[in-house]
Amino acid sequence: MAETQLTPTPYKVFATLVDAPGHEISYAELKNKSGMADIASFPKHIQELVAKGLIQCLGPHRSRYVVLKADPADVVEVERYSRKTSQHSRPLSELSVKNRECLSCKKTFKSEWSGMRICGDCKLTPIWQNSDNPYVPEGDTDGSGLSDLTTGLY
Repeated sequence: MAETQLTPTPYKVFATLVDAPGHEISYAELKNKSGMADIASFPKHIQELVAKGLIQCLGPHRSRYVVLKADPADVVEVERYSRKTSQHSRPLSELSVKNRECLSCKKTFKSEWSGMRICGDCKLTPIWQNSDNPYVPEGDTDGSGLSDLTTGLY
């Protein structure tokens, strides 16, 4: 089995099950012993562990118990899950580097990613760097790039 990464909270739940006699424990006892008795997200952490194939929940709802299915040596705690890209990040791939037309001056330039649509020369002009440029959202009086409607500050 490949190494499975868990952030601190689900790892704490997993570690509690690892320490349980026979690597099984009642759902309620796992919730209490892991320090999650008053935490509403406990079921989501259980779902994550089930989805990753680390644990199994057995029995009827009221008397459900949790059983360890994975080798604890294959599970590591990490601060954050590593991800190559998110929906908002620039792709790591060089495949997105291509020539695009600048939306400002209409000249062709080498764009490093699909969201790069203004050339470097245009970004250096005073009109681009001025907070009143046409690409700043309406209502952005402080030049932060956020309109007052977005921030709720008037």
